[in-house]
Amino acid sequence: MSTRNTKIFITLALFFAFFSVSWRVQAEDLVFPTVADLDVGSLIKTQDSSTVYYFAGDEHRYIFPDENTYFTWYDDFSNIEIISDEEMASIPVGGVVTYYPQFGNDGLSTRLLKLAYDNTVYVPIGYGMLIPIDDEEAAASLFGENWSDYVDILPDVFAVNYQFLTTSIDESDSFIEPYDYSLDEDLQTGSVVGVMMYSDPLRFAVSDESVDCGEDYCAYNIAEVKQGGSLKFVNYAEDGLTIRDENNLWTTGSMDLQDIRIVDIDLEPGTYYFYADEDDSMVGVLQVVE
Repeated sequence: MSTRNTKIFITLALFFAFFSVSWRVQAEDLVFPTVADLDVGSLIKTQDSSTVYYFAGDEHRYIFPDENTYFTWYDDFSNIEIISDEEMASIPVGGVVTYYPQFGNDGLSTRLLKLAYDNTVYVPIGYGMLIPIDDEEAAASLFGENWSDYVDILPDVFAVNYQFLTTSIDESDSFIEPYDYSLDEDLQTGSVVGVMMYSDPLRFAVSDESVDCGEDYCAYNIAEVKQGGSLKFVNYAEDGLTIRDENNLWTTGSMDLQDIRIVDIDLEPGTYYFYADEDDSMVGVLQVVE
């Protein structure tokens, strides 16, 4: 058995030995900084680019593909924060923002959409879904006689971001009543779990170290991530630290001191291990759950 596999085997044994302890100990969550020190919900751009992004709860950036999309969510550009090119590059791209959905039957809360080559008019209903309106009479009944003034042409290049439903709506249909609907909800963002790296000894910490760390193991180096979620590594240890999965399924790349890296976890449910290239006794446990 290789040295690395032996260390991982020992870590697994210690994990089960400490598991009951970790449940008995009251541990406060560590406070993790966000990528580029941004608040969730921030609107961001760089100085030399007109592209605006939404910084979501999963610490990814989501692009507004055009002004039409942006103005279904916001009234103006007054709250956009300018960040550096380096900070922007450190934030992974999560996807594309789609139109704000229609709520209620007391007038339009968004704008309608159609393709350039098709007369079918669609209503955005959330999560990137578009539902067709049965006919012009239904459109007038639902949204008023001037409904056609609120139709935008959806460019073909953006159409791939939407799901076109086949069942149409008519004047007898109603929309869900308005509520505090967020862009994070619309994007269906996943979860992000933080992992800090410390030195003396070199180690991982997912939550507060209320149980003493051993030479190669800390009781709180176990990260539980939902399938499709992300890990956020915060380097408080040393320059040039690289973290990777034991089977090289993912890596952070080289991290300088105080760097933050987001790693998307697209793995089947199960238990995995990660380590530092610079010291493979620094082993962490990743549990992927449904």
